[in-house]
Amino acid sequence: MSSPRSDRIGGIGPFAVGTIVLALVVLALTGLTRACSVSPPGAVDRASVPRVDVAEATRAASGSLPFRVRGPAMPADWIAQSTDTRDVPGGRAFRLGWLTPDDAFVRLVQSNGSAEGLVASEGGEPQAGPPVSAGDLTWATYRGQRGEPIWVTDVGGVRWLVTGNATPARFVQLITAARQAP
Repeated sequence: MSSPRSDRIGGIGPFAVGTIVLALVVLALTGLTRACSVSPPGAVDRASVPRVDVAEATRAASGSLPFRVRGPAMPADWIAQSTDTRDVPGGRAFRLGWLTPDDAFVRLVQSNGSAEGLVASEGGEPQAGPPVSAGDLTWATYRGQRGEPIWVTDVGGVRWLVTGNATPARFVQLITAARQAP
């Protein structure tokens, strides 16, 4: 004969255990969904986007890199919003990112690293695509882990990579400005 408490876990009945488990699941899901947000296209608050000085960032990076970097002067409706310098397989990389006038993002990466290492550092395990011509250059293309296009070529001994969710026309606009930059 079983005791009245044999169907209990540590003195707690099965209903209470189920309720506790359900409460933990709900709390976990609530925490996860609060960490995520969805913004409809065009919903970027341009006034709150952080801004960087491309000329200053380029000057600062040029002193610490073993290759020459360019800081493209983009139109006023492009917002330079990110920059960093980091190690990549086979070398270093200088990264500049912009918010375009149509609220898309595009990044120019300049590096002395290997093409494979640079592409992997920006796109995870990218899928190769057909080459494209832009700015009088031929670019190897890839699709990154988020489906974003990645274009890579060499310019004057420096490897360039352009990526983001911007249109190909915006890629070309950035490439043209970068080619004209001193």
